[in-house]
Amino acid sequence: MKKVLLIVAALFVGLQANAQLRADGGFMHAMETFNWNGTKDGHTLDGGYLGAKYNIDLGNLVDGLSVEPGANLSLLFGKEDLVIDNYTVSELALNVPVHVRYTYGLTGDFNVYGLVGPTFSYGLNMHARNGNDSYRLYGDNYTGISRNPFNMYLGLAAGIEVAQMIHVNVGFDFGLLNMSSTSHLGIGRNVLKIGVGYIF
Repeated sequence: MKKVLLIVAALFVGLQANAQLRADGGFMHAMETFNWNGTKDGHTLDGGYLGAKYNIDLGNLVDGLSVEPGANLSLLFGKEDLVIDNYTVSELALNVPVHVRYTYGLTGDFNVYGLVGPTFSYGLNMHARNGNDSYRLYGDNYTGISRNPFNMYLGLAAGIEVAQMIHVNVGFDFGLLNMSSTSHLGIGRNVLKIGVGYIF
């Protein structure tokens, strides 16, 4: 048992030694689709995200390979006009991406890379407002459109890294779960993201 614990501890220390902390943030454009009793429509939400992630080098397995777990907070705003007219919607969510990354070095100071993997999302708060009229979409059941705060995405992204310091990427997250918690309404969401980050 002691040998197993020592091996686990050595692996953890090794991963920490090969990990880089990266602060990142950027723009988000979320596209939501509604299926309301057979009527299909949708709207968009715009906003941004801010967080950090670790790049853990797996170059001992495959040159250029790494894994990037992280966490960020996102804030989205938009108009809801399908079920309820002229309501402003806002959402605060916690997101936990776990991406596999492959980096290809073009020059010593310039790399290109690709990312793929899931993002687990939990909505902390979502409101719809029109003047003094306000209700929560997580928990409340206003006109039967209560939402599920959990979602999961499959993300693809590509980016560039300059001087092992700055990275920029463009990605698309495909929503995998129904965000509605009611049987007569389906809500899907895909997200376009443009991000920038700093490597410590």
